[in-house]
Amino acid sequence: MPAPGVVGEPGVHSPSSAPIHHPHTGVLPLFEVAQVDLQALFLELSPRDSIRVDTRSGDGAWLHSYKAHPLPKAAPHGPYAIHLADRDDRFRWMCFDLDSSKGDTGPDLATLLRWLEEAGLTHVVAASGSAGGRHVWVTSAEPLDAVLVASIAKAAALRLPTLDHGLLCNPATGAVRPIGALHREGGRSQLQAPLDSRRAAALLTPAGCGNISDAFVRLALIIDSVPAPATIRPRIVREQQHAQILDDELGPRLAGTPNTALDEETYALLTRRPADDRVSETLASLLDRLALRRWTWPMVERLMDERRHCEGGLLHACTSTRRRGLRAVLTDAQARAKLRRQWERCVAYAATLPLTEDSLEWTENIGDVVALVEQVQAAADACPERWAIKSGPSDRAALDLRCLYALRSGTTVLDLDVRRAALAAGHGRSTMHRAQNRLAADGWLAPRATDGPAGTHELLPFTPAHPGFTLAAQGGTQGTPPPVGEIRGLLISRLQERLAAGQADVFAYGRATDTHAGGLGHHAGRVYQQLVEHAERPLSLSEVCERTGYAPRTAAKHLVAMRTLMVVTRAVMAVHHECPTCQAAPGDRCRTAGGTVLRRRGADQHTARQTLTATRSGTPHYRPRPGSLVAAAKALGSFGVTASRARHYAVETELYRWWRQEEEWMRAPKAGIRTGAQVHDEQADLVLTTLPRQPRRRYPRTAEGRGDHAAARARIERRIATA
Repeated sequence: MPAPGVVGEPGVHSPSSAPIHHPHTGVLPLFEVAQVDLQALFLELSPRDSIRVDTRSGDGAWLHSYKAHPLPKAAPHGPYAIHLADRDDRFRWMCFDLDSSKGDTGPDLATLLRWLEEAGLTHVVAASGSAGGRHVWVTSAEPLDAVLVASIAKAAALRLPTLDHGLLCNPATGAVRPIGALHREGGRSQLQAPLDSRRAAALLTPAGCGNISDAFVRLALIIDSVPAPATIRPRIVREQQHAQILDDELGPRLAGTPNTALDEETYALLTRRPADDRVSETLASLLDRLALRRWTWPMVERLMDERRHCEGGLLHACTSTRRRGLRAVLTDAQARAKLRRQWERCVAYAATLPLTEDSLEWTENIGDVVALVEQVQAAADACPERWAIKSGPSDRAALDLRCLYALRSGTTVLDLDVRRAALAAGHGRSTMHRAQNRLAADGWLAPRATDGPAGTHELLPFTPAHPGFTLAAQGGTQGTPPPVGEIRGLLISRLQERLAAGQADVFAYGRATDTHAGGLGHHAGRVYQQLVEHAERPLSLSEVCERTGYAPRTAAKHLVAMRTLMVVTRAVMAVHHECPTCQAAPGDRCRTAGGTVLRRRGADQHTARQTLTATRSGTPHYRPRPGSLVAAAKALGSFGVTASRARHYAVETELYRWWRQEEEWMRAPKAGIRTGAQVHDEQADLVLTTLPRQPRRRYPRTAEGRGDHAAARARIERRIATA
C-alpha cells in the first residue's frame, strides 16, 4: 500500500508491475524502467464510463461499426476507441485525425505542428495504424467547451485537406483509437513523438500537459477561427430541426411526399464512380439529397439491387478500406447494414438543412411567392408597349429571370450578379446592370443592402413609379393564392422556354462588323419568344403585335427576316381549323347531325367552315422552327457568341478572384513568417505548404512592382479551354 499522500500514476509499470511512488506533484514520477502502458493510461483517464468497441461479421472481419461498452479494466483485444468528451460535452482531449485516404498527410502534419507550437500547446503524435495516417493528441488541463473545439476543427479542416474533423464536432459520440489499440486491418496505433513513453504519458495527462484554455484560444486565432460568444453557445450546440423526422415501417425519413425524380447532379452521383479520396463524401452527399427528396428506407435499399449503383455513389456502403488504399467488398448483409447506418445519420442531418427547391412544397411562403410571380407576369403582359422600346427586351429578360429564380428558391429577395444574369438571358453584363436599375426605377424591383459582390433586389408587386405610366389591364391573383404545385411548374416551364429562346445566338444584338458578329437582334427574339410560347397554334400578325407591343410594320420586318433564315415559317390555315357548325376539330371532316361524314356534291365542309377558311387564308399566320436556330446563327456568323461571352466572363471572374487573393496576402501580417522548408525538431525534413492543395500563385508584377493585370489575364486565358 502506498504511504499517505503518495499515489501511483496510472498505466505505468515496472518489471514487477509495481511503480516507484513519489509525492504527487502534478506530473508523472520517475521510474526505474522507461515503459508506460499507454492503453491503461487512456482507460484510467477516460472522461466517460464507457468506450466504443468495433464489432465482427460472421466471417470474423471487423465491420468498422463501433458500439458502446462499459469501461473495462484491461484493453480489449480488438479495435476500440476512447471518448474525447465527457457527458457534459466538454473535451478532455483534442485529437486531430489525418487520414491518408484523403491525400498526403506529411504537409498537413507539419502545418498542424507549427500551429500548435505557435499557440504554445504540447502534443503527442502517433501513427494511426493505417498507411500514412496520423493522430495528433492535444490534452487540455481544463475541460474545453464543445463550441471552441468545433470552431477550431472546422477552421483547420479548411486548410488541412486530410483532416477528418467530424469527431471533434460531435461530442456525443466522437471517439478515437488510443495509442496501442489495434487497427481493423491488423496494425496498431504506435507512438511517434515524443519517443519516450514517459514523456508522452505526461503530455497525455491533464496535470502534466501544461495546456491551459487560453492556449486553445490562441490556436483558434492562429488558424482564423472565431468561436461563438459564450452567451449563445448552448443554443448553437443543440440546433433545432427544420423538418420533422418520421420513423415507422418505412424507416427513418423526413415527413412529406417522396419525389422520385432525380436531377442530373443526383443521378451522376448515384451512377458515376467517385474519386478514391471522395468515396465517403459522395455517399453522404447522395443520401442527403435523397433525404431532402423525402425518400424512404425501402426506396434507398432497392438502389443496391443494381451493380452500377454499388460501383457508383453507394461504393462506400458496399466496400471497406484495406491497407494501401485497397477496398474489400462487403457481403450483402454487411453492405445493407452499413447503408442503413449512413441513411439514419444523413436523415438526421438533412432535417437541420434549409429547404431546397425539391422540398419547396413544404414551405409556408411558397404560395405567396407563386402568387406574386403570377401577378408580376400578368402585369408585365398587360403592358407590352413597355417592352417594345429600345431597352425593352433586356428589361423583360431581367424581370423574367428574377421571377424564375424566385420560383426556384422560394424567396423574393435574390442575390444575382450581372455576369450570371447576362449568360442566362443572352445579354451583356452592362446591359443587365442597366436593366436592373430601370426595373427598380419603375417599381418592379427594390434594391436591398448586401455585403457580397452580387446585387441584391427584392421582387415587388408592380405599382408604377411614374404617374403617367398606366397599365391597360391589371392581372394577377390578389385574392386567395392558387395551388402551388401545378401552377408553379407551369410558370417555371414557361419562363425557362422564354429565356432559352432569347438566349439563342441568332438573336445576338447589332450588325456584323470586323470585330462583332451581329444577329437578328433582341427585338426579333421577343417576337420569336411569343411564337414559341404559343407553339400549340400559329399566331397571326395582329396577334403578334398585340402580344409584343410592336407596330405591324416592325413586327412584319422581324418576321420576314426570320422567315428568310427559316427560323419562322408561314402556316397554312385553309384546312386545319375548327368548324363553327358541327364543332369538328382541326383536321377532322365535318359531320351531319346524325354523326355521319358530310358528303355534299362538290364539298365536304359546312358553309360556315368554308367562309372561315376563306377569311383565314387571307391572313398570314406564323409558326416557330426551333431546330433551325443553330443553322441560322451559323449563316449569319453569330454562332458562338454566348460561348465566347461565357469564356470572357470566366476570365474576368478568375482575374478578380486572383487579385483579391493577392490583396489579402499583401495585407496579411508578415512578422514571424518563416521561409524555406519548415520542420519540427523531431521530424524528418519535409517540403511544406500551409495551403490546402498548392502554394500561392504569385500575381504578375511590372518592373515597378505594380500588378500586371494584362499579363495575369493572358495567363488565365491560356489555362481556360477555348472550345
